[in-house]
Amino acid sequence: MAIAAGLALLAPAPVTAAPHPPKPHRQVYAYVTSLDGHVYVIDTRSNRVLEIGTTAVGGGPEKVVVTPDGARLYVTNAFKYVSAVNIAKKSVTNIPYDKSELSPDILYGEAIAPDGKHAYVAVQNPFHGDKVSVIDTATNEASASIKVNRPDQVVINPKGKRLYVSDSKGGLSVIDTVDNQVIATMRLNEPANGMAVTPDGKRLYVTGDSGTLSVVNLTKRKIVRTIPDAGTGGLAISPNGNRAYVVGVNTKIRQGKVSVINLNTGKITKTVPIGDIPPSTGSGRYFLPAEVALTPDGKSAYVVGSYGHLTPQGTVFAINTENDAVTPITVGAGDTMGVAVGRL
Repeated sequence: MAIAAGLALLAPAPVTAAPHPPKPHRQVYAYVTSLDGHVYVIDTRSNRVLEIGTTAVGGGPEKVVVTPDGARLYVTNAFKYVSAVNIAKKSVTNIPYDKSELSPDILYGEAIAPDGKHAYVAVQNPFHGDKVSVIDTATNEASASIKVNRPDQVVINPKGKRLYVSDSKGGLSVIDTVDNQVIATMRLNEPANGMAVTPDGKRLYVTGDSGTLSVVNLTKRKIVRTIPDAGTGGLAISPNGNRAYVVGVNTKIRQGKVSVINLNTGKITKTVPIGDIPPSTGSGRYFLPAEVALTPDGKSAYVVGSYGHLTPQGTVFAINTENDAVTPITVGAGDTMGVAVGRL
């Protein structure tokens, strides 16, 4: 018995599975396009511009989207191409839409699929035909095109099965992304300036020049509510789907603003001023916000825009959504045009 006890003490302990290593922390960055031809990277922890992250994509960058894995950006350019940016390598692949220097291609809105496999870009061309171009992100080549007249804003639902494309005449096309076919159309109250889909995929929110925010029931495909004086530009919806942030201008005092809207009640709960009020004497310029993006936790919003054509110094406004504190961030040497937020 003593020998058996000793052997038991010497026996190796049962092998247990090693614990899974913790997932590496992925930092959140805001990516801002500037008319000086660069994409600037902002560390959302400190709101500092990371100069080492600056990427040159050529003159005229506008819209920007980031892939779900945070590894790549797709940037539309006024000079008729999309720049595919590998963020870690800072490498750029330009995807042209027409090799002719005289091509009248004009690129507008864009969206990225939730699985990151495709980017969708609105392309207007009065001679060769309007379309939504489908970019295969594995090859960085246009793999398909969807005919839509005068496409403008583009958003995709959270499941990636439906693409919503507005046109410059106030229409909305619903596209099945499996076969890239238009399956329905409807009329909006006005041409869209900004669009966003709720996280549950049930509602589409649309802004226009009137400043009214239209709420579209995507099952019934009709407008079910309008919210006046919300804003005329881009918008973003909080990750929990409870709030919308809409950019616009307070015309009474000539100042930029972000309207915060309770999506459950359809009421504007507060307005966050952006930029200074111009002096009462003279024709001082004020900030015209264009786009807004939220961090994944919904605690910060980043607003881009312009103080006027050919602004010599770019500005981004960071908003703490918990206390409405606004931090101006100096970026680049031109108007800030587009903004996207992602983890890397």
